[in-house]
Amino acid sequence: MQRRVIQIIIIYLIGLAYAMYLTSDFLLGILIVGFMIYHIVSIQNLNRTLEQDLDTSVRSLQYRLDKSIQEKKATLEQVLSLSDSFSFGLLMLDEEGIIQLANKDMKHYFDLELDQKPYDALRTIEKLYDFVHQSYILESNLRRQIVYAGADYDLISTPLYENNIFKGCFIIIHDITILKNAEKYQKQFTADVSHELKTPLSTIKGFSEILLRDQDIDTDKRNEFLELIQEESLRMERLLKDLMIIAQMDRVDYELELVESPIDEIITETYTRLSRVMDNKSLSHSISVEPMTLAVDPYKIRQVLSNLINNAINYTDQGSIFIEGYVDETDYVIKISDTGIGIDDSNREQIFKRFYRVDKTRSRKTGGSGLGLSISKNVVQRHGGSISVDSKLDEGSTFIVRLPHKDNAIL
Repeated sequence: MQRRVIQIIIIYLIGLAYAMYLTSDFLLGILIVGFMIYHIVSIQNLNRTLEQDLDTSVRSLQYRLDKSIQEKKATLEQVLSLSDSFSFGLLMLDEEGIIQLANKDMKHYFDLELDQKPYDALRTIEKLYDFVHQSYILESNLRRQIVYAGADYDLISTPLYENNIFKGCFIIIHDITILKNAEKYQKQFTADVSHELKTPLSTIKGFSEILLRDQDIDTDKRNEFLELIQEESLRMERLLKDLMIIAQMDRVDYELELVESPIDEIITETYTRLSRVMDNKSLSHSISVEPMTLAVDPYKIRQVLSNLINNAINYTDQGSIFIEGYVDETDYVIKISDTGIGIDDSNREQIFKRFYRVDKTRSRKTGGSGLGLSISKNVVQRHGGSISVDSKLDEGSTFIVRLPHKDNAIL
């Protein structure tokens, strides 16, 4: 500005010299001086106005920039706050490979503090780092499953673009350990079912082929084969029935049909129905139950009691079976005790698994499916109770069922 003012003064001085010395017109000189002053003042005012406008524009631009930054920060905080309520891990990288967001699930899965760090911070978890690195480098959608610390994770990457310019990527991480275990369990269950069905089907097929092929087989042998076919058919029928029960109870929408019922009468009815079987094996037996009303599914509880009493009968060759029911502070306790073969420590934790048998030969002989205890545990747990076993090898076993009660339910 100062240079422009000096230039203006020089120009006007030249004009003033011309007016004063060459034309000797004093009035013209005063006019030239007046124009010079006006011109200088106008330029100064204009520059001052421009500086004010520039300052205002800069302040306005700075304000809008600060507001935009604050809005982005607020949005990021909202996303971060929302992401903490997700049931999956969330990771966000910017265009420079800096981790701008890592929610609590992400930190929980991998025990890392990642905010505002380059994604190189993931190098300690090789498979995760490789996935993130490829997502960032390739700038494309990716999906992969990894295993870390015994857990299974499903990784999904989505690139972020703004005006066709890569701005980073979102990475979603699902913990699919439960699904993987369920898949593995289902495969094992299918294999077990196939194995269990194979034996009776093979027996039925084999003996039926002999009967069809040998028309001259003697009557006693024929009857023996027919009885074996019938036994295996009944065994397969029981197995399929138990499988139907398990399939029903595994449904997400399955609900018990709870009814206020006298639990002591249910126990007594089941005991009475099976007492003839105990008599046939010459086993002594007795029952002692306290009266109480509980909200239970009577049909399912009868199944549990039948399974447990039948187990006691099947695994007891001589001695006694005692059934007890009583009330304690929190539960109605049912105990089924026998003096049978017992269970060693290595089998005690396995007996409630599907198709598990302590004595496979004995179980097959008695027609057991290997599903009774698994069904019983499921039923009791759905009632909010628990089932356990106290046993010593060659001394007998006591199965203990605990069903929660309310104090005012006692008769």
